[in-house]
Amino acid sequence: MLPIVLASGSPRRKELLSALGFEVIALAHDIDETDFDHQVPSVRVLTLARAKARSALRQKPPSGCAIVGADTLVCDPQPLSAEEKDFRDESGNVSLGKPSGRDEARNMLRLLGGSTHVVHTGLAVIDAASGREETGLSTSFVRFASLSEAEIEDYLDRGEWQGVAGAYRIQGLAALFIEEIRGSWSGIVGLPIHELYAILTRLSITTPALSPGKFPLFGAR
Repeated sequence: MLPIVLASGSPRRKELLSALGFEVIALAHDIDETDFDHQVPSVRVLTLARAKARSALRQKPPSGCAIVGADTLVCDPQPLSAEEKDFRDESGNVSLGKPSGRDEARNMLRLLGGSTHVVHTGLAVIDAASGREETGLSTSFVRFASLSEAEIEDYLDRGEWQGVAGAYRIQGLAALFIEEIRGSWSGIVGLPIHELYAILTRLSITTPALSPGKFPLFGAR
C-alpha cells in the first residue's frame, strides 16, 4: 500500500492517520494562510485544505500516493461581546486560529469559557495517480464550562495552547472544561475521520482496515 502524504506538520493529524494503519509522510506547505482571511471560516478551511494538498503535490511526492490537506478554525457565528472585536477577521466573523503568544491564548480561552463555539475543519485529498481531487467539510459545536482566571492560567502553564486553533487541544487537558460536543471529535482534533474515509472510498483508495466498495453508501453522490 502506498503511503499517505500529509500536507501538514501537525502531529495530531499524523497520529490519527497512523492509528488507521497508514504509513504517513509529512510534507510542509508553503501557503501564507493570511491570504485567505477575507473568506468566511467554512469556506476558508476548504480553500486552505486544497491549497496545502496542491502545495504538497508540487513537491513531487511518491508516485500514486494520496495527498491529504486539512485546515481547522475555531469560530463563533454570533459574536456577543465587545471583546470579540479583537478576533474579527476580514470577513467579519470571529475566527480563532493559532495564538501568537500566551496573552492571545488567554484572551481566546476567556472568550470560549461559558459559551458554545463552532469548529470547522476542511479536508482535501488528491489522488496523485489520477489527479482527482475530493473535498469535505466537518462542522462541530463545542460547549465550554465557565473558566476561572486560575484555571486559565494553570492551563496556559501546561503549554497545550501552543500551535493549535482556539488555544486548546480537545484530546488533552482541555477535556476537563468541555461540557458538550455535537459533531466529530476527530474533526475538532483536526482531521475528520468519517469524511476522510468517505473521500478515500470515492477515490477507490484502500484503507488498511476497510476496503472501498464494501460500503456503497459512502460512495453515493
